[in-house]
Amino acid sequence: MLNSCNDSLDGTTFFTTDEMTIAETLEANPDKFSMYVEILEKTDFYNAFKSYGTYTCFAPTNLAISNYIKERWNATSISELSSPEHLEFLKIIVKFHTLPTRRAASSFVEGRIPELTYTGDYLTTSYVGGGGIANVQINREATLDQYDIEANNGIIHAIDAVLPPFIDPVPKIMEDSGNYTIFVEALKQTGYYDEFSEIYNEDGVRINFTILAESDAIYAENGINSFADLANFISPDNSDYTDATNDLNRFIAYHAAQDFYYSSDFPDDGFISTVLVNNAIKSLKTDKELKINETETGVDDTWISLLSESSNLPAKNGVYHTVDKLLTIFTPEPKYQIFDFTLTPSVGKLAYGTWYGDDQNAGPFTNPRVFPATRVRILRQSSNPSYGTPQDGGNTVFNCGSVTWLEFDTPVLPKGKYEVRVCGNQGNNGRPVFQIYWDGQPIGSQWDMRDNLVDVFGSNWAEVDSLEMRSKGYVRGLKDRFNGSGVSAYDNSNWGRFIVTSDLLCPVQQSHVLRLETIRSGGIPIDYVEFVPVD
Repeated sequence: MLNSCNDSLDGTTFFTTDEMTIAETLEANPDKFSMYVEILEKTDFYNAFKSYGTYTCFAPTNLAISNYIKERWNATSISELSSPEHLEFLKIIVKFHTLPTRRAASSFVEGRIPELTYTGDYLTTSYVGGGGIANVQINREATLDQYDIEANNGIIHAIDAVLPPFIDPVPKIMEDSGNYTIFVEALKQTGYYDEFSEIYNEDGVRINFTILAESDAIYAENGINSFADLANFISPDNSDYTDATNDLNRFIAYHAAQDFYYSSDFPDDGFISTVLVNNAIKSLKTDKELKINETETGVDDTWISLLSESSNLPAKNGVYHTVDKLLTIFTPEPKYQIFDFTLTPSVGKLAYGTWYGDDQNAGPFTNPRVFPATRVRILRQSSNPSYGTPQDGGNTVFNCGSVTWLEFDTPVLPKGKYEVRVCGNQGNNGRPVFQIYWDGQPIGSQWDMRDNLVDVFGSNWAEVDSLEMRSKGYVRGLKDRFNGSGVSAYDNSNWGRFIVTSDLLCPVQQSHVLRLETIRSGGIPIDYVEFVPVD
């Protein structure tokens, strides 16, 4: 009763458009891509690029591949690469040159490409040779020979060099460069060489480090010409460099952050936590430069910058930069900070309209966090005056509903006293009531998101002065944030800023955990949290 037949079309993929796939487009241009097509066929990736999907393919030209295999293997053709080791490395090359989404050249900025390659690495784009797409460099290794070649299942960028896959961690790359012998020896003496060489943590999760290092040339400018000179300068009376309290150990720990920070990822005006506990690097961007640890005294201010030609250098587990002066441990003053959930690295910029927290997107995300684990949505607010601009990922709110709690790791806060405010789209009976917790302890007043300013102050709320408004726990919205109709948050009764507490004391410089725990559940469209220094 059962029978079978052979399908003559088995293995064939059909599309509803005449546009060619990436594989077909590459194959149709043999003068430029025949060798890359050979690699795709040899590694069994050809059919993937001929099937449904969305990819960005950085395809090295024939000349680029010829130069690469000649230098690496002394080979003149792909057919000569026949060993299992050759095949495995060619697979890594293909995956390293491929993104799982479509990314046009117009989106390239001075920084890392947001999507990971299929090897789990970030590619970087830079304009060290000047502005314009013609000058963009990928990983400081290749430039665009041709760009935005459209295909049915993605986009192709022809590049004039093969991108060497990241194999070695940051310390090894620095050591191999030969420009950081003193700093690398300090890494080894303090034990941080091995720590900063880790690629996966004990749970098997990929980790990254950002290292800010002095080159040998910068040390020489300060009379330091050997590791012994550095040790004598930083820690003259204690040679136990592996001791976490040792001054040299602290000095090196302060040079690293456990995250990936390309220079464009540095905060415009904020802090980066370092491996040295309770110590952070202050970052301030101006129109002209990045200022690190600016003294902000108003008189003869000092700061440190990055040497652009020897910074933003990626490795398998992060990136390293070269500072232009000695980077000593800095104690900043308290300063105003605003934390927008939708601009955090774990959620991603320009994420409006997308869900997070499921297998199809970025989840589970790490900051902020929700319980129970659920999908949350980044909502674009055209009718409300939410923080930011569409260009920087703003005009968005972080929205989740009916969760027990929402919490996040705050930015690093310098030691001092702060007023904490929370802003969101309130004034709706479907909103929750929150108790705020700080490092596990309840603080301040409960935030009832069902209320708007009319509910609290009456229909003449717009005439209420700031002192009366503060007495009932509110500050009016920001004057420079507007909805689609041009109405500012300052004049919007649903966009008041709720004062959680005005006397939060932070005895040490560190990041904290702020939790919003629901007393009554409901939809939670939160815009941002503010930390305002109190004299």
